[in-house]
Amino acid sequence: MLEVANGVTPGHVKLLVVATETPAAMIGFSGYTRPNKRLVAMTWGAEDLGAALGALTNKEPGGEWTFPYQVARAQCLFAAGAAGVQALETLYGDFKDPEGLAESCRIARRDGFVGRIAIHPNQVATINTSFTPSEADLAHARRVVAAFAASPDVGTIGIDGKMYDMPHLTAARRALASVGEGGGS
Repeated sequence: MLEVANGVTPGHVKLLVVATETPAAMIGFSGYTRPNKRLVAMTWGAEDLGAALGALTNKEPGGEWTFPYQVARAQCLFAAGAAGVQALETLYGDFKDPEGLAESCRIARRDGFVGRIAIHPNQVATINTSFTPSEADLAHARRVVAAFAASPDVGTIGIDGKMYDMPHLTAARRALASVGEGGGS
């Protein structure tokens, strides 16, 4: 084992897997659902997969992913969820387009990704800002958690005329945990 040979505690090294590099990888996602204490995050990539498939491009004229890459993206998101690890969006190739990066991050966060890989250091600040809940997001999450804590035996709560149930509570706790707040149990 390389860890022992290099004086590192066995199991200390954690893995971020790029899970879509080959066609075989695309049909092997179920393997990631087996317990693995090293696996902490999964991402996907379009370039190596495209080369392996012989694709001419992976983007539509408007910049959207073509269907095979939409599938790869979704499969990565689902597999990360099934494995209980973080899902990271793939890189945004145009490192001189911060507005496009921010919009792509907004969409990725909306869909369930918790971060993304960067291809250039200038992208890091935009990525971090995009995936960090705003103060308004956090205030709302705190209200949802507090409302459920005040009525622990109910499955649905009304806040400001809207109904919230267990998935909303889970999302609120996740938002609070992402900034180091406990979010309740």
